[in-house]
Amino acid sequence: MVFNFISVLIPFALFFGLPKVLGSRKYRVLLAAACLVYAVSWYIPSPPIDGRDTAFMTHFFGGGVFCGLLGLYIKLVTNWRAKWYSELAALYALTSALGVLNELFEILLYSQGLMPNGISDTSW
Repeated sequence: MVFNFISVLIPFALFFGLPKVLGSRKYRVLLAAACLVYAVSWYIPSPPIDGRDTAFMTHFFGGGVFCGLLGLYIKLVTNWRAKWYSELAALYALTSALGVLNELFEILLYSQGLMPNGISDTSW
C-alpha cells in the first residue's frame, strides 16, 4: 500500500516541484518521461536471482534509467557544460545520493513495520 502511494507521490512532486526549484519550465517532456519511468518501475516484475526477490527491474529502471533521465533534464535546464568525465561523475553522485536516500527511507518504513517482505532486496 505504501509503495503504491510512493510510486505516484514522488513523480508528481518532482514534476511539479523541480521546475519551480530550477526556475525553468523547459524540457518538461523529458522530466515527464523520467517521472513515468519511476512510476512504472514499481510494477515491472523482476526475475528471481539466486532464488531471491531482488526487485532488480525496479532498481534498474526506477534507479538507473530514472536518474539518467533526471540528470539529463537538470543538465539541460541549467545549461551545464562540462567535460564528459565530470558529467559522468555528477551522474554517479546523483544516482548514489538518491539510492542512499531511498534505502534510508526503506529502513524507516521497515522499522515502522510497513515493509513485510523485509529490506534484503538490495543485500543480494
